[in-house]
Amino acid sequence: MPAFKTSAAKISARLAASVLFAPVFCSAASLIVNKEQPLNMSTPPGFSYVVDGFTGSLTAQTDGFLFCANIGTFVATAVTMVPQHTQWSAPIAQDVSSVTYNAGVLSVNRNLPSTLVCHAIGGGGEQLTSLSEGLFRNSYESKTVEQYNNLINWIPSLGFSWTNPVWSAVPLDPCTPSASDPARVDEDVVCAAATGLRPAGASETRAGTLWTGTDGANFYYVARVDARFGPLNGAPAFAPPQLLHGDQPQGSGGATLHVVDAYSRGVAGQGGGYLGDNGQYCILTSLPTTLNSNMCVGAIDIEPLNGPLTSLSFNVNVPPLGLPQTSFYVGFMRPIVGGPPTLNVPAVAVSVLVDPAALATGGDKFKGDDVIFGFLPTSNGFPWMTGGQ
Repeated sequence: MPAFKTSAAKISARLAASVLFAPVFCSAASLIVNKEQPLNMSTPPGFSYVVDGFTGSLTAQTDGFLFCANIGTFVATAVTMVPQHTQWSAPIAQDVSSVTYNAGVLSVNRNLPSTLVCHAIGGGGEQLTSLSEGLFRNSYESKTVEQYNNLINWIPSLGFSWTNPVWSAVPLDPCTPSASDPARVDEDVVCAAATGLRPAGASETRAGTLWTGTDGANFYYVARVDARFGPLNGAPAFAPPQLLHGDQPQGSGGATLHVVDAYSRGVAGQGGGYLGDNGQYCILTSLPTTLNSNMCVGAIDIEPLNGPLTSLSFNVNVPPLGLPQTSFYVGFMRPIVGGPPTLNVPAVAVSVLVDPAALATGGDKFKGDDVIFGFLPTSNGFPWMTGGQ
């Protein structure tokens, strides 16, 4: 297919000669959304474009993972983008106002303002932040050391080793640094993080992956979500979120954040991935003691799931408009409908995304804790999490 450069709306209008148009398949070397780092495209087919009437669906097959959210009000565009990584199901990206394809690179909303925010993660769970952005210290580090240093916004004390991390020494709250637990990057505009914790006796301990559990019929997973608006000012370290709904204004001078999830998707009796679309999620103010069907007892909110989570939106702001800091847990339950993944392949992921207005003013400077993966309960995570790479 020859290279072309045109807006998604023009593509849709040109191809919409019939109600259903045969899909267009193209190979591409990489996908770039907004100003995220490129993701390698899977071939074949790379990406496909299907028109139905005057709307189009752009499906992008990538070797890595793409987590997207639309934060704020937007006018529906003719095109939506469906991120795909093997059989995973992830939120559909809307407000796609520009699609260009040139020299093997598929670009979406490149250098154009929109409500679309995405995080790109490599297929091995690796952060794709370039050396020039100051997170990777050099190109000679092993992936174990390099990646752990990019997952935690923290300067360890002398003697701490990422090759064999003692997680009980790692701070629980990624948005509340201190003199004894300093941050590598000062997130003085907006801090946002999705992290993993485990119960440890009467306390909790940080983890590099989501806490997961299963009873054979359902799969359970829990993420801790932290956010802070503005510089650290002694705000409470733990508070429930100020939830937003569709009829409420977003932003109001603060920052709106979105929590999404993605999972290895299967269909009962038809194969595919591991988990089904239905289930539920709940917002908790304390970490559950066990992961089972009673996980959401006492939750401040319980909602059904039918596909990836896309509706959990909350705001951080200074009083009286809101709370400058919030921390809470999100618990998920999904039915098991297919065979499990291998131990070093994730089953689920949770991501937190910040609205474009806050990003434009320097929010979410540290990207390493924006996405966290969950594996089978007996797994140690990606190979680099045990020094395997």
